[in-house]
Amino acid sequence: MRILLDTNVISEPQKPQPSTAVERFIRDTPEESLYLSTITIAELYRGVALMAEGRRRIRLSEWVAVELPERFGDRLLPISTSVAALWGDVMAQSRRSGLNMSIMDGFLAATAAAHSLAIATRNVRHFTGLGLTIIDPWDEA
Repeated sequence: MRILLDTNVISEPQKPQPSTAVERFIRDTPEESLYLSTITIAELYRGVALMAEGRRRIRLSEWVAVELPERFGDRLLPISTSVAALWGDVMAQSRRSGLNMSIMDGFLAATAAAHSLAIATRNVRHFTGLGLTIIDPWDEA
């Protein structure tokens, strides 16, 4: 199974006290089946920009700017015209169902749909009802 990692999943191991379930999920899933969206990179850059100056900010900035692009390579998926078209459908469906999904989550859902990927996220309810396979790495059941 090929899986798009939500920002909360890829960033979890960088926390001072990360979830062991998420670390295990990332470690035990074959690397070549893990994907990221450029939307996740944007969200991570925002998070780094909001941090106080210091060593942690420098380290995380390097992780986002260099390590993640090198690690994911062609598994770092851009917002293509097919993703953009699906995004419109996802956002309309979300609004009709009363979900009112965020723009960023809409792009993640559209990216997963466009590339036939499952999505790994802690925010299961954000992606429910869109026809996606959803994985919650925090759920050890």
